[in-house]
Amino acid sequence: MPFLPQNRSAWLITLSGITLLLISLWLQLPMLLVVLGFSSVSAGGGEFMVGLFLGLPALLFAATLLGITIRSQWRSRLSVILFWLSILGIFGWAVAFVR
Repeated sequence: MPFLPQNRSAWLITLSGITLLLISLWLQLPMLLVVLGFSSVSAGGGEFMVGLFLGLPALLFAATLLGITIRSQWRSRLSVILFWLSILGIFGWAVAFVR
């Protein structure tokens, strides 16, 4: 299995997934800083709303795009690693909801 995608369509979808994954992490960062105790809650708690209503859908869409790239025709180590990172983020949300 190659480390990087081998054709243009795989590159396009992988880069779209990477971009969405980074955007979702950036949107969730203020919420994570509050949860981990590195920042205080702002008035109104907007960081939780942004993380939940913008960061989580972006994470789900990134997982969908990265899941498409692990098809046998487009599979690369990079896409598999990024897909499992997005699944780890979704698992973190599931743990947060249950807790």
